[in-house]
Amino acid sequence: MNLTDFTVDTGSEKLGCTLASPEKKLRSEASGLLLHIGGSRQVALHDPAQNHPTVLFLEAGHYVLSFDLPHHGGRVQQYGEKLVGMSQALIAGDDPFEQFVSDGIAALDWCLNKDIGTNGKIVAYGISRAGYCCLRLAAADARVRAVAAVSPVTDWAILTEFSQCNTRHLRIERWVDQLADKAVYLCIGSQDDRVGVAPCVHLGMRLFEKQQQALPEAILFNQLHVVDFAGHSPAMVWRLDATHYLLQFCEKLPGDVPSRSPCE
Repeated sequence: MNLTDFTVDTGSEKLGCTLASPEKKLRSEASGLLLHIGGSRQVALHDPAQNHPTVLFLEAGHYVLSFDLPHHGGRVQQYGEKLVGMSQALIAGDDPFEQFVSDGIAALDWCLNKDIGTNGKIVAYGISRAGYCCLRLAAADARVRAVAAVSPVTDWAILTEFSQCNTRHLRIERWVDQLADKAVYLCIGSQDDRVGVAPCVHLGMRLFEKQQQALPEAILFNQLHVVDFAGHSPAMVWRLDATHYLLQFCEKLPGDVPSRSPCE
């Protein structure tokens, strides 16, 4: 794997990022850019249980960008790590999700300055908390054209780690208008009590409604899958389906409709 480590200034810190590049023979003007967020960039790029989007995008001739979520990997601060760190930072007035948006914008700026992603094929993939963060970035940055959010957090009030936080303003449905022209893939297990099934389904239906209002007739980008799975984070077949959804988006002209199911 051809990796380039770089640092960007997000306004509040120096953020370490990694860009994985496809083999030279696979690079072309059609090469897109996947933002793969997996908690830490180490996981997103190297963990065999989690890095399948990275591998498949590189094999298809696309670039892959990753960096650590706030309070994950090498970014653990005084608030603690992972979800506890995020919730404690939020209570202290240091919003980790606004920080992620700033992180993503700065990292994408660097890539575009290197002429990577300038063809409009910028997509994002994340599971659970990372899925939420990718949706937030897509809502804030028009350059992110498609998102695959697997088992995404859509309402932080459901998570026990955030029980002491005011999270009403964090519900992702607040950004439905900004996501209406994006290609959004949502997948949730039918018994996911960790992040909740109902708010994810509600988000998907709101997005369908907004796209019907905002896009030409008979054009819908979104997919919503409620799958038979007990627990959090569906089976690999659905993670791969989410990845192929993004690959198919990159194979088409921006604005065309991705259409695929696991049975095809």
